[in-house]
Amino acid sequence: MKILGIDPGTATTGYGVITCEKGKFCVIESGWISTSKDDGKGKRLISTFEQTRSVIQKHRPDIVSIERLFFFINAKTAMTVAESGGVIRLAAALENVPFIEFAPKSIKLEITGYGRADKTMVKSAVRKILNVRSPKKKKTHFDDVSDALAVALCYARKCLLSSDQNSIMYNKVTNGETSLKKIKKGKKEKNKKSPIKGGDKIGRSKSR
Repeated sequence: MKILGIDPGTATTGYGVITCEKGKFCVIESGWISTSKDDGKGKRLISTFEQTRSVIQKHRPDIVSIERLFFFINAKTAMTVAESGGVIRLAAALENVPFIEFAPKSIKLEITGYGRADKTMVKSAVRKILNVRSPKKKKTHFDDVSDALAVALCYARKCLLSSDQNSIMYNKVTNGETSLKKIKKGKKEKNKKSPIKGGDKIGRSKSR
């Protein structure tokens, strides 16, 4: 199954395309969608929409996994990120690709085993699971890419691989609803909590 993970933003939106086959993950492509701070809000939203739709058309994912807006101290930032998320959903809908959303805490718990993991912990887990590294001179943007890959992994591990029973599962998405069929059982694994505390949002504000 091919999954497109997206971490919505205004200035920078991270994305990552992965496949999940027989419990193994493979990164197809990852990158970021950028908009100019010199452009008005309308132009930036159009740019995010067009670039997102281009990525969808290029890779034809089976599903788009999006990080859900959870909390921002700055209301203005929350609104701009929410608008960006809206055009991303529109791009997926127009390409007839179903989308699903996950809260930041759920993503962190699934990827690191700790719902309040900080950015460094999430990035480290993504690197370990997918064996990816940040491109030279683009470490700041890799934060956005890492978040997007984490969102894609969250879908794969929650909906394709059962984390509580280590079961291999396949899903069928119809009109936004996900049904799961278990085909293999395993031993139950316990998640270990980390003593490190962090916020509830994977990435920082991307509004500029």
